[in-house]
This record gives sequence, C-alpha cells and structure tokens, in this order.
Amino acid sequence: MERFFSLQRASRRGLIPLLLLFLLIPQASGIGVGASPDRIDFGAVSLKDGAVRELYVINTGDAAERVLLTVEGVNLTVDPLEFDLAAKENMAVTVSVDHAEAGEHEGSILITARPAGDGAGGLGLGAGVRVPVSFVVEDGTSWKVAIVAGLLLLLLLLVAAATVFRRMQTKV
Repeated sequence: MERFFSLQRASRRGLIPLLLLFLLIPQASGIGVGASPDRIDFGAVSLKDGAVRELYVINTGDAAERVLLTVEGVNLTVDPLEFDLAAKENMAVTVSVDHAEAGEHEGSILITARPAGDGAGGLGLGAGVRVPVSFVVEDGTSWKVAIVAGLLLLLLLLVAAATVFRRMQTKV
C-alpha cells in the first residue's frame, strides 16, 4: 500500500512540470483550416463538356496561413493550388473535371495549412482537412447506341404488329 502512495506522489511531481512545459511551449492552436462544401459530388459528367465546382477554403485560425491543395486519387484541375490566406478569411478555389476516362471516379482534395511567411520553419506544425470528391464520366457514344438500338427495336415491333394485323384481316 505504501508503494502505491509513493508512485502516486511521484506521478504528481512529474505531472506538474509536464503541465508547465506545455504552457511554455508555443501552441499551434491558432492554425486552422476548413472547407465548404465538405464533399464535392459532380454527379454525371459528360466526357466532352466536363464540369466545374467551387470550393471555399476557410482560414479558421488567428494568423495568416500558407494553404496548399493536393489532389489524390482522381484526375482534377484545381486552381489555385497554393496561396496565402489571412486570418478568418476565405477564398474560392475552382475545381474542374476536364479530362477523365469513362467510369466512376472517387478521390479527395487534401487542404493543408501552415503559418505563412518565409520564417515558417520549425517543427512544421499545421492543420489539414480532406474533402472527398466523386463523379461519373459518361461516354457520349453509349447513350447514342442505346437510342439507336431502342429505335430499331421499336421499328421491329411495329413491323411485327403490322404483320399480325394483316394476317388477322385476311382471316376474316
């Protein structure tokens, strides 16, 4: 029992200096980044036309930040990819699907922020947020083939119906 109390006293002695250490170290609590919308779903995108959306990057921190956007897993164009953003400010970023293969695509845009300025070295503390992105690229020829096949089927049905109708007329 006595051993337990000595460990408890030692942990108290070690806890207070640790708390003081955290108070003396500069905190990165002023750094923060957010995004709106929190997800980009382009839906169906034409291979020929592409699609464009806006993403708002928000500096939620108390100081200016250097923002970097990184596209992961999908073929998107993001403009601008890197910029400075003042405290509590936001900026519109253009996200576009210009050239992608037909099919379903999913990925994300990673938005990272670190203190702005040339002297922002140190430990490299920063903040980040990931915005999921999804879209489906439709090949323009597939719907044309479906329409032609449908029209041919309709024509075949009309011919069959006309043949049945004539046979019924000749029997009477």
